[in-house]
Amino acid sequence: MGRTTLETLLFDESTNEAVRAALPDPAIPFFETVTHLGDGATLLVLLATMYWFGAASSRRTRALVIGIGLLGFSVSAGLKGAIAAPRPDVTFTHAVFSPYSFPSGHALGSATVYGAIAVYAELWTKRVRYLLAGTIIVLVSLSRVVIGAHFLGDVLAGMILGIAIVALVYYADPDPGYTFVLAGAIAVLSFAFGSTHYTTLTTGAAIGAALAWTYARDRSTTPRGASLLVLGAVVVPILVAVRLITVDWNPHWIGDVVGYAAVVGFAVLLPEIAATLDDRPVVERLQETLPFAGRTVDPGQVPPRERE
Repeated sequence: MGRTTLETLLFDESTNEAVRAALPDPAIPFFETVTHLGDGATLLVLLATMYWFGAASSRRTRALVIGIGLLGFSVSAGLKGAIAAPRPDVTFTHAVFSPYSFPSGHALGSATVYGAIAVYAELWTKRVRYLLAGTIIVLVSLSRVVIGAHFLGDVLAGMILGIAIVALVYYADPDPGYTFVLAGAIAVLSFAFGSTHYTTLTTGAAIGAALAWTYARDRSTTPRGASLLVLGAVVVPILVAVRLITVDWNPHWIGDVVGYAAVVGFAVLLPEIAATLDDRPVVERLQETLPFAGRTVDPGQVPPRERE
């Protein structure tokens, strides 16, 4: 296959049109929906939920997964600004995109977040986790081609980079605080390359996470599930609201950074804050109605089983 042919396959609108034409009509709305599994707000909510309700013994690991996700956001933002590759001229959706295409932020973000969860989680077997994460990553990436937001080469690069980030952090095994600082530093440098998409989100989230983790690192709390649900029900809507405000109203970048720093920092501190609510009557009543008696099931208390 010649270079021209390969470039046409990877970075030409004809591939987007061919992929979309090859799909049955009912599949198009499916891909238009599944693409949101790679949205920044979706991934942040997923990371926060995983962090809150994981086993107490795995708190450092859960914080590291958040750091991996933020690294994915920052690397995507930096490369988009540095390369400044335009998006496809053909678009099959009314959604508004940032001007730069390479690499796909949805593909890279999905690969880092879902990939990291598959690597570090204890749920089900490793094979099932990898299969489920791989399926989501591929579907989100393919959806970006289907809706015309990215070239095929953009999403392939995003997936490869995301998986590489997960692998590097896994083998380096740094303290989560270092990943937060590194993600924030990359996001700040991205401004110099003219990238604005996700840079304020990542900068603010990284600052908030780093400061909160400095306080929470050496503390071990096991708040009731009801306490976490009460506070989580407050944090998640605020996180979504901040994302909608930054997208629709385009506030000053300082407001973006402060907003994300406050929300993400609070999310990291939520277990400590939730523990102070355990004795509140409303929490005790809610706890009695929950289908579980404790906050979580620690995998260390489950009989050994084959995880491969």
